[in-house]
Amino acid sequence: MKTIKTYILVAIVLLASSSLFAQERLTKIVESGELRVGISGTQPPFSMKAKNDELIGFDVDLANLLATSMELELVLVELPFADLLPSLAEGKIDLVISGMTITPARNLKTAFVGPYLISGKSILTKSKVLANVTNPQDINTNRKVVTLKGSTSQKFAEKHLTDVDLELVDNYDIAIDKIRNDESEIMIADYPTCAYAMLKFPNDELVILNRPMTIEPIGIALPNDDALFVNLVDNYIESLDAAGVLEMMEQKWFENPYWLMQLK
Repeated sequence: MKTIKTYILVAIVLLASSSLFAQERLTKIVESGELRVGISGTQPPFSMKAKNDELIGFDVDLANLLATSMELELVLVELPFADLLPSLAEGKIDLVISGMTITPARNLKTAFVGPYLISGKSILTKSKVLANVTNPQDINTNRKVVTLKGSTSQKFAEKHLTDVDLELVDNYDIAIDKIRNDESEIMIADYPTCAYAMLKFPNDELVILNRPMTIEPIGIALPNDDALFVNLVDNYIESLDAAGVLEMMEQKWFENPYWLMQLK
């Protein structure tokens, strides 16, 4: 497997070397020696803080592999989720890897590569009755619901849960704590985030849906003005998928709980 991964990285570097200087944005990235990746750092298991204050997670591993393939130093730029795409548009970061769903509205302004993962909306709750719902309307009553500001979970709640008391927060750690402390009854989030909460707090009687309510593609957001940069990253993701690396990363971060010991 190590040999396969090495081959992939070498192949991507060779691909990059043939086109790196073809367009201005990619040229600036290479000349800077850095790849600035926007990430929230608060979307476990995509990204979160370890005991040593370093970021870990599926998206962190993915960003590291991309930077290595381009022979660049990775700079993780932590931003609130709602600020990621505006920062990309302003040129403050080079791309976004942060559990971001590819949607038509986002794709009108931003290029996307992927998906590198298929996810879907779920709920985190303490109610076993609510955990058995199959339709959003089953929970569309006068309940306290919490979700991440600027996310597709917010869009989902605003569209389907018009009768709930919706609270928006800046990160999922806050949202999970609100469920644990009975300050909210339901958290709307991507299925991996809900599953993470159950793994981290096994004694809090948390439950999630047996299957997601939606199907959502997760991708990498890039500027829409550099086709070669988009093509480079697209080839990179396809190579990782074909070699089975993405599947191994899913097993590491979504199925194996041992990384929880690294958390604060």
